[in-house]
Amino acid sequence: MAKNKKNDDEFEPGAAQFGNFINYYEFNPPKNRLALFEGKFCECFSSDKRKILCLDVGCNTGELTRGLHEMLSSGQAAVRMMGVDLDPQLVQRAKETIANEPESDVQFHALNVVTQVEERDQLWNRYLESQEPERKRFDIAFCFSTTMWIHLNHGDAGLESLLACLATWADNVVIEPQPWKCYRNAARRLRRANRPPFPLFDSLVHRSNVQDHIDDIFRNRLGMELHTHLGHSEWQRPVLWYRHKPTANLAISNQEESGQRK
Repeated sequence: MAKNKKNDDEFEPGAAQFGNFINYYEFNPPKNRLALFEGKFCECFSSDKRKILCLDVGCNTGELTRGLHEMLSSGQAAVRMMGVDLDPQLVQRAKETIANEPESDVQFHALNVVTQVEERDQLWNRYLESQEPERKRFDIAFCFSTTMWIHLNHGDAGLESLLACLATWADNVVIEPQPWKCYRNAARRLRRANRPPFPLFDSLVHRSNVQDHIDDIFRNRLGMELHTHLGHSEWQRPVLWYRHKPTANLAISNQEESGQRK
Protein backbone atom coordinates (compact mmCIF):
# COMPACT_ATOMS: atom_id res chain seq x y z
CA MET A 1 0.00 0.00 0.00
CA ALA A 2 1.29 3.47 -0.81
CA LYS A 3 2.46 5.41 2.23
CA ASN A 4 0.22 8.37 1.50
CA LYS A 5 -2.91 6.20 1.55
CA LYS A 6 -5.03 6.14 4.68
CA ASN A 7 -5.78 2.93 6.48
CA ASP A 8 -9.05 2.19 8.22
CA ASP A 9 -7.05 1.49 11.39
CA GLU A 10 -6.21 5.21 11.49
CA PHE A 11 -9.90 6.16 11.55
CA GLU A 12 -10.67 6.71 15.25
CA PRO A 13 -13.77 8.91 15.47
CA GLY A 14 -15.22 7.15 18.51
CA ALA A 15 -18.01 4.61 18.70
CA ALA A 16 -21.17 4.74 16.61
CA GLN A 17 -23.39 1.68 16.59
CA PHE A 18 -24.97 2.50 13.24
CA GLY A 19 -22.03 4.25 11.60
CA ASN A 20 -23.74 7.63 12.05
CA PHE A 21 -20.60 9.63 12.80
CA ILE A 22 -21.35 13.34 13.14
CA ASN A 23 -17.99 14.37 11.70
CA TYR A 24 -17.54 11.61 9.14
CA TYR A 25 -16.59 13.80 6.18
CA GLU A 26 -13.84 15.46 8.19
CA PHE A 27 -12.13 12.05 8.21
CA ASN A 28 -13.16 10.94 4.73
CA PRO A 29 -13.78 13.94 2.43
CA PRO A 30 -16.03 13.37 -0.60
CA LYS A 31 -13.17 14.05 -3.03
CA ASN A 32 -11.57 10.74 -1.98
CA ARG A 33 -14.40 8.83 -3.65
CA LEU A 34 -15.43 11.25 -6.37
CA ALA A 35 -12.06 10.79 -8.08
CA LEU A 36 -13.04 7.20 -8.88
CA PHE A 37 -15.97 8.33 -11.04
CA GLU A 38 -14.19 10.68 -13.39
CA GLY A 39 -14.38 9.83 -17.06
CA LYS A 40 -16.32 6.87 -18.38
CA PHE A 41 -18.77 6.56 -15.48
CA CYS A 42 -20.25 9.99 -16.11
CA GLU A 43 -20.19 9.43 -19.86
CA CYS A 44 -22.43 6.38 -19.43
CA PHE A 45 -25.11 8.60 -17.89
CA SER A 46 -24.93 11.58 -20.20
CA SER A 47 -27.96 12.52 -22.26
CA ASP A 48 -29.87 9.41 -23.31
CA LYS A 49 -32.59 9.93 -20.66
CA ARG A 50 -34.68 12.96 -19.87
CA LYS A 51 -33.52 12.75 -16.28
CA ILE A 52 -31.03 10.71 -14.32
CA LEU A 53 -32.59 9.72 -11.01
CA CYS A 54 -30.13 8.76 -8.29
CA LEU A 55 -30.36 7.41 -4.76
CA ASP A 56 -27.72 7.58 -2.02
CA VAL A 57 -28.35 5.12 0.84
CA GLY A 58 -26.51 6.09 4.01
CA CYS A 59 -25.96 9.73 3.01
CA ASN A 60 -24.86 11.03 6.45
CA THR A 61 -24.78 14.85 6.22
CA GLY A 62 -25.01 14.85 2.44
CA GLU A 63 -21.63 16.18 1.32
CA LEU A 64 -20.90 13.18 -0.89
CA THR A 65 -24.49 13.12 -2.17
CA ARG A 66 -24.19 16.71 -3.33
CA GLY A 67 -20.75 16.01 -4.79
CA LEU A 68 -22.11 13.13 -6.84
CA HIS A 69 -24.95 15.32 -8.06
CA GLU A 70 -22.55 18.05 -9.14
CA MET A 71 -20.29 15.55 -10.87
CA LEU A 72 -23.08 13.85 -12.82
CA SER A 73 -24.66 17.21 -13.68
CA SER A 74 -21.46 18.42 -15.33
CA GLY A 75 -22.57 16.78 -18.60
CA GLN A 76 -25.76 17.27 -20.58
CA ALA A 77 -28.06 15.30 -18.29
CA ALA A 78 -30.64 16.60 -15.86
CA VAL A 79 -29.80 14.87 -12.58
CA ARG A 80 -32.06 14.46 -9.56
CA MET A 81 -30.68 13.02 -6.34
CA MET A 82 -32.22 11.68 -3.13
CA GLY A 83 -30.15 10.90 -0.05
CA VAL A 84 -31.50 8.84 2.86
CA ASP A 85 -30.02 8.07 6.26
CA LEU A 86 -31.42 6.52 9.43
CA ASP A 87 -30.16 9.37 11.65
CA PRO A 88 -32.63 12.30 11.69
CA GLN A 89 -30.02 14.70 13.09
CA LEU A 90 -27.59 14.01 10.27
CA VAL A 91 -30.41 14.37 7.74
CA GLN A 92 -31.42 17.70 9.29
CA ARG A 93 -27.86 18.94 8.84
CA ALA A 94 -27.96 17.77 5.23
CA LYS A 95 -31.23 19.62 4.66
CA GLU A 96 -29.74 22.82 6.07
CA THR A 97 -27.10 22.78 3.35
CA ILE A 98 -29.80 23.12 0.69
CA ALA A 99 -32.23 25.28 2.70
CA ASN A 100 -31.54 28.31 0.51
CA GLU A 101 -32.22 26.33 -2.67
CA PRO A 102 -36.03 26.01 -2.85
CA GLU A 103 -35.80 24.38 -6.28
CA SER A 104 -32.89 22.11 -5.39
CA ASP A 105 -32.39 18.97 -7.45
CA VAL A 106 -31.20 17.22 -4.26
CA GLN A 107 -33.36 16.20 -1.33
CA PHE A 108 -32.77 14.33 1.91
CA HIS A 109 -34.96 12.09 4.06
CA ALA A 110 -34.59 10.24 7.36
CA LEU A 111 -35.25 6.58 6.61
CA ASN A 112 -34.11 3.13 7.71
CA VAL A 113 -34.30 1.21 4.44
CA VAL A 114 -34.25 -2.19 6.16
CA THR A 115 -36.84 -1.72 8.91
CA GLN A 116 -39.13 0.99 7.47
CA VAL A 117 -40.13 -0.95 4.40
CA GLU A 118 -43.62 0.47 3.90
CA GLU A 119 -42.44 4.05 4.42
CA ARG A 120 -39.50 3.41 2.09
CA ASP A 121 -41.62 2.04 -0.73
CA GLN A 122 -44.16 4.84 -0.45
CA LEU A 123 -41.46 7.53 -0.39
CA TRP A 124 -39.57 6.18 -3.37
CA ASN A 125 -42.68 5.49 -5.42
CA ARG A 126 -43.91 9.04 -4.83
CA TYR A 127 -40.53 10.49 -5.70
CA LEU A 128 -40.13 8.54 -8.93
CA GLU A 129 -43.67 9.35 -10.04
CA SER A 130 -43.15 13.04 -9.29
CA GLN A 131 -40.06 13.07 -11.51
CA GLU A 132 -41.39 10.98 -14.40
CA PRO A 133 -44.80 9.26 -14.05
CA GLU A 134 -43.72 6.14 -15.92
CA ARG A 135 -40.49 5.66 -13.97
CA LYS A 136 -40.42 2.75 -11.52
CA ARG A 137 -36.73 2.57 -10.68
CA PHE A 138 -33.75 4.82 -10.01
CA ASP A 139 -31.01 4.87 -12.60
CA ILE A 140 -28.29 4.54 -9.95
CA ALA A 141 -28.25 3.63 -6.27
CA PHE A 142 -25.08 4.49 -4.36
CA CYS A 143 -24.24 2.73 -1.11
CA PHE A 144 -20.90 3.75 0.38
CA SER A 145 -19.54 1.97 3.48
CA THR A 146 -23.02 1.08 4.72
CA THR A 147 -23.20 -2.69 4.26
CA MET A 148 -21.23 -3.41 7.44
CA TRP A 149 -23.54 -1.40 9.69
CA ILE A 150 -26.62 -3.14 8.29
CA HIS A 151 -24.85 -6.49 8.66
CA LEU A 152 -23.79 -5.83 12.27
CA ASN A 153 -27.18 -4.58 13.41
CA HIS A 154 -29.50 -6.81 11.35
CA GLY A 155 -27.43 -9.92 10.72
CA ASP A 156 -26.90 -11.90 7.54
CA ALA A 157 -30.59 -11.61 6.65
CA GLY A 158 -30.43 -7.84 7.03
CA LEU A 159 -27.49 -7.59 4.65
CA GLU A 160 -29.31 -9.71 2.08
CA SER A 161 -32.40 -7.54 2.50
CA LEU A 162 -30.37 -4.39 1.83
CA LEU A 163 -28.89 -5.84 -1.35
CA ALA A 164 -32.32 -7.00 -2.55
CA CYS A 165 -33.66 -3.51 -1.87
CA LEU A 166 -30.91 -1.89 -3.95
CA ALA A 167 -31.38 -4.35 -6.82
CA THR A 168 -35.15 -3.89 -6.76
CA TRP A 169 -35.10 -0.13 -6.83
CA ALA A 170 -32.19 0.68 -9.18
CA ASP A 171 -30.89 -0.32 -12.59
CA ASN A 172 -27.30 0.23 -11.44
CA VAL A 173 -25.83 -0.23 -7.97
CA VAL A 174 -22.52 1.30 -6.90
CA ILE A 175 -21.48 -0.23 -3.60
CA GLU A 176 -18.47 0.08 -1.31
CA PRO A 177 -18.49 -2.89 1.10
CA GLN A 178 -16.31 -2.88 4.18
CA PRO A 179 -13.91 -5.82 4.67
CA TRP A 180 -13.98 -7.94 7.83
CA LYS A 181 -11.19 -5.98 9.52
CA CYS A 182 -13.56 -2.99 9.61
CA TYR A 183 -16.08 -5.10 11.53
CA ARG A 184 -13.42 -5.93 14.11
CA ASN A 185 -12.45 -2.27 14.39
CA ALA A 186 -16.07 -1.22 14.91
CA ALA A 187 -16.51 -3.83 17.65
CA ARG A 188 -13.26 -2.71 19.29
CA ARG A 189 -14.43 0.93 19.36
CA LEU A 190 -17.61 -0.07 21.18
CA ARG A 191 -15.57 -1.94 23.77
CA ARG A 192 -13.26 1.03 24.28
CA ALA A 193 -16.30 3.25 24.82
CA ASN A 194 -17.73 0.76 27.37
CA ARG A 195 -20.86 0.37 25.28
CA PRO A 196 -22.83 -2.85 24.68
CA PRO A 197 -21.40 -4.97 21.83
CA PHE A 198 -23.11 -5.60 18.54
CA PRO A 199 -25.58 -8.33 19.56
CA LEU A 200 -25.33 -10.25 16.29
CA PHE A 201 -21.56 -10.04 15.83
CA ASP A 202 -20.82 -13.60 16.99
CA SER A 203 -23.66 -15.10 14.95
CA LEU A 204 -22.62 -13.70 11.58
CA VAL A 205 -21.91 -16.50 9.14
CA HIS A 206 -20.21 -14.40 6.46
CA ARG A 207 -17.04 -12.84 7.81
CA SER A 208 -13.73 -12.98 5.98
CA ASN A 209 -15.64 -13.69 2.76
CA VAL A 210 -18.19 -10.90 3.07
CA GLN A 211 -17.30 -9.24 -0.25
CA ASP A 212 -17.55 -12.57 -2.05
CA HIS A 213 -20.92 -13.15 -0.38
CA ILE A 214 -22.20 -9.77 -1.58
CA ASP A 215 -20.98 -10.56 -5.09
CA ASP A 216 -22.69 -13.97 -4.98
CA ILE A 217 -26.01 -12.43 -3.92
CA PHE A 218 -25.95 -9.83 -6.67
CA ARG A 219 -24.91 -12.30 -9.37
CA ASN A 220 -26.79 -15.47 -8.48
CA ARG A 221 -29.87 -14.28 -6.62
CA LEU A 222 -30.62 -10.81 -7.92
CA GLY A 223 -29.80 -11.08 -11.63
CA MET A 224 -26.98 -8.52 -11.62
CA GLU A 225 -23.47 -8.58 -12.99
CA LEU A 226 -20.28 -6.80 -11.98
CA HIS A 227 -19.94 -4.19 -14.70
CA THR A 228 -16.80 -2.46 -13.44
CA HIS A 229 -14.47 -2.51 -10.47
CA LEU A 230 -14.04 1.26 -10.16
CA GLY A 231 -11.01 1.02 -7.88
CA HIS A 232 -10.37 1.42 -4.18
CA SER A 233 -11.37 4.32 -1.99
CA GLU A 234 -8.90 6.16 0.24
CA TRP A 235 -9.28 3.50 2.92
CA GLN A 236 -8.60 0.74 0.42
CA ARG A 237 -12.22 -0.42 0.18
CA PRO A 238 -13.42 -1.67 -3.23
CA VAL A 239 -15.98 0.43 -5.09
CA LEU A 240 -18.01 -1.91 -7.31
CA TRP A 241 -20.50 -1.08 -10.06
CA TYR A 242 -23.21 -3.71 -10.60
CA ARG A 243 -25.96 -3.58 -13.18
CA HIS A 244 -28.84 -5.84 -14.12
CA LYS A 245 -28.16 -8.47 -16.73
CA PRO A 246 -30.09 -7.76 -19.95
CA THR A 247 -32.04 -11.02 -19.65
CA ALA A 248 -32.64 -10.85 -15.90
CA ASN A 249 -36.06 -10.70 -14.39
CA LEU A 250 -35.83 -7.27 -12.85
CA ALA A 251 -38.85 -7.62 -10.56
CA ILE A 252 -38.15 -9.05 -7.10
CA SER A 253 -41.32 -9.93 -5.24
CA ASN A 254 -42.14 -8.31 -1.93
CA GLN A 255 -42.53 -11.80 -0.51
CA GLU A 256 -38.98 -12.77 -1.40
CA GLU A 257 -37.53 -9.58 0.02
CA SER A 258 -39.62 -9.95 3.18
CA GLY A 259 -38.43 -13.52 3.57
CA GLN A 260 -34.79 -12.40 3.39
CA ARG A 261 -35.37 -9.93 6.22
CA LYS A 262 -36.59 -12.61 8.63
